[in-house]
Amino acid sequence: MKKTTKSALVTLGACVVLALAASPATADTTTSVVSGGSLTEATSGATLSGVTLDGSNSQTATGTASSEWSITDARGTGAPWTLSVSATEFTSDGGTVETAPRTIPASALTITPGSMTGAPGSDSASNIDASPLAVSTAAQALVSAAGSDKGTYTLTPSFSLAVPANAYRSNYSGEIGASALNPYTSTLTYTIG
Repeated sequence: MKKTTKSALVTLGACVVLALAASPATADTTTSVVSGGSLTEATSGATLSGVTLDGSNSQTATGTASSEWSITDARGTGAPWTLSVSATEFTSDGGTVETAPRTIPASALTITPGSMTGAPGSDSASNIDASPLAVSTAAQALVSAAGSDKGTYTLTPSFSLAVPANAYRSNYSGEIGASALNPYTSTLTYTIG
């Protein structure tokens, strides 16, 4: 009886193996379309420290961006990108008595982007150039990625304004000698592409 049971089990096992081998394999396909996003930047201005003219030395007004900047390349192409900046001249608007605006050239401003930090999952920031830049009224590259720098990067730039020894003080906004002065102001324009 044992011999018959063993034979039946071997025969049954062989039939199962043959049945599995004879069954056609099935394959399923799973798909997903991945679309590229945008190349964007979020920047902020800065309030620089005040300076006091001494008549012989240039003074330096300094400050940092009022909030952290971010650059996001979600295009998914690995193409190079550049964040450019241009600035207007620094101008102290005329007041009610001192009516002529006073200026300091845009080139007196230097922006130092600082270190770039990649968000989790971003490419390394090692290919990104973020060197200090003396600003101009014409657009210039401030931060550049030579290629394959996808993801989001953050930085907190510092600003430095070299105030010449022969600069005019800020204009009074009202009567001369009042406490309110019109600060020197510049408009910085950032573009990314």
